[in-house]
Amino acid sequence: MDLHDNATYKGSSSGTQGSYPGLTYVDNHSRLDRIHPLVKLVLLFSFSVTVFAVFSIPGQGFLFGLLLVSYALAGLSGTFFLRKLRFIFVFGFFIFLVQALAVKEGVLLWHLSWGPVYLSLWSQGLQGGLKMMMRFINIVGSSYLFVATTDPNKLAYALMQVGLPYRFGFALITALRFIPVFHLELEQVRNAQMAKGIELEGLSPRNLLRAVRYLFVPLVISALSRVDNLTISMEGRAFGLYPVRTYMSSQTLSTKDKLAILVTPLFFLFLYFIFP
Repeated sequence: MDLHDNATYKGSSSGTQGSYPGLTYVDNHSRLDRIHPLVKLVLLFSFSVTVFAVFSIPGQGFLFGLLLVSYALAGLSGTFFLRKLRFIFVFGFFIFLVQALAVKEGVLLWHLSWGPVYLSLWSQGLQGGLKMMMRFINIVGSSYLFVATTDPNKLAYALMQVGLPYRFGFALITALRFIPVFHLELEQVRNAQMAKGIELEGLSPRNLLRAVRYLFVPLVISALSRVDNLTISMEGRAFGLYPVRTYMSSQTLSTKDKLAILVTPLFFLFLYFIFP
């Protein structure tokens, strides 16, 4: 990949942060941004394991509170959290409704009979629905926070410097860089097709087939072209010729970082015993 392509990818990524921030790094120089990527990776893994291990509603609520505090430390307000993850909340509420109405165990709390339709809400279904909804929100919310506060280049370099083969690290960087680029190209293709008078709105089968023809086919062709250019650039630079590589910046672990990596799993293990 030449210097012009690098500049294009960086410019595209920064340009799509406002429209597609859920899968891009938001550089706002917050406290979480300054934490070592490996420490944040251990935090994410420990938090996710704890979310699945804790079965009580107060425990899930406490983890959700920790998540909100982390968003505040990252400089992302509650409005930002709700605006960018509103679809996750809607889908989580749908999970809650399905679980609450499907499980008929415990104490009957509410019922509705209207002709052949009979709906009932039981205590076990209500508790199970709340647990599943909060787990879903905690997992997706923490994953989004990790992506928004972690520079993909620094994360890949840190993983490679602790033993990850640099071919896999490059694949990670490439995937994270191409996601916002493809989203920007999808918007450009969509606007161009609509400017030609092609109707792409609605969810009818006809509109879906039209969207596949006029949106995804050009996007796939553009993606294959970018992959081909990237392959030629990598071959021209003899990528993979040597077993090790050099780095422009070193992501070394300080003593505080190593201590944080050791203490973080213990902290979440302590939470597991408090909220079984």
